[in-house]
Amino acid sequence: MKKLVLSVLLTGLFLIPTTNVSAQSAQTIDEQRETSHWSFGVRGGGTYFRVSPNAGDYVENMSWGLGGVLEYTINPLWGFGLSVDFLNFNRGDDMPGRTIDAGLFSSVNLLNLLSPNRTGWRRGGIYANVGGGVAFYNSEVVSRDLNVDGTGVFGMIGLGVEVPLGNTFALFGEGQYRSYTMVHDRLGGDPSFKNDAFLATLGLRMKINANRKDHVRNTRPVTPQEDIAMLMNELQRLQEQADRTALDVESLLNSMNNDIRQQERINRDLRNDIESLRRTVRDLDSKKANNAANTAMTNNIEFRFGSTTELTESSLTVLDQIAAELKADSNWTKLMLVGHTDNVGPIAVNKRISLERAETIKAHLVQRGVDTSKIETIGLGPEQPIASNDTREGRQQNRRVEFQLSR
Repeated sequence: MKKLVLSVLLTGLFLIPTTNVSAQSAQTIDEQRETSHWSFGVRGGGTYFRVSPNAGDYVENMSWGLGGVLEYTINPLWGFGLSVDFLNFNRGDDMPGRTIDAGLFSSVNLLNLLSPNRTGWRRGGIYANVGGGVAFYNSEVVSRDLNVDGTGVFGMIGLGVEVPLGNTFALFGEGQYRSYTMVHDRLGGDPSFKNDAFLATLGLRMKINANRKDHVRNTRPVTPQEDIAMLMNELQRLQEQADRTALDVESLLNSMNNDIRQQERINRDLRNDIESLRRTVRDLDSKKANNAANTAMTNNIEFRFGSTTELTESSLTVLDQIAAELKADSNWTKLMLVGHTDNVGPIAVNKRISLERAETIKAHLVQRGVDTSKIETIGLGPEQPIASNDTREGRQQNRRVEFQLSR
């Protein structure tokens, strides 16, 4: 039996590198998710050790053991892990013993290896395990109050079955043979006596992250037909993505054309506004301002198009005249600078622009020596037009800063 299991295991280890071991979900190809690999299990069961002196009775030589395994399943066929077991053995009532075995092992899923195309029991598997490690044993002779400790190495081979309980948990059982080679007295018995053991255990395995990912232990190798199906699905996905991209490009081109037409309209309005500003500058140059109060009440302070900080040349001239008269006249108590805009654009934006323009006028006056504590600013946006906003000329007149002087 051992030779048969070992032969199958070695055959599996030889075939693994040449086998397609891509994870295939137990559901459908389209439902594949990222896979997880780690699992942890606890187990317990019966032990039968052949340790000298033998009690001569199979039942007397049987005992119990507990253990745990931490395993990394690389693909649906193969994995490796770490095992730690606490095992008891008897050689009659007078000579109990125990060993703590820590070992490494490799595991092959024989079901996935020998029947990858099965339709039933797609999860779970039949596992062949082989490995070895270090044993730390303690043996007693109760009547002589004798206690013997020792260490050595062991090899193991086993065959197990795993039955899934959903995605995360699984029941597993294993029959295992272990052979011990001790440095000193062979588990506390006769050094010339063969020391080996048979274990039969049941356990519960938890597959880590299996609730969020497809765990490798829940999968099987992909068949050539499934490879083709996955390729066809991927081609279909790429075609759908290409179709969506073409629609996005078409929508982007339409949006760009609309933006170009809108920009052309803006450029036309800008040229008209510039011409209107030029006419306004010519009108301002032809007027004479006798004093700051009259000038402030009869002339608009205008800004360059789209700016809240750059004034027209004629407006700068008017500001110089206003500043000079305000400094010369000490009878005034407060100057209110009121900013206005046309009705193009959001009201909140227009109010902010009108206030920023009033603040710019204030900064110019203060820079020319006017007392800053006597100047206040306010932005009313489009709330108080002096002309119709239905024409460019009317909108130009509404984009202004007014002076309100208190004495």
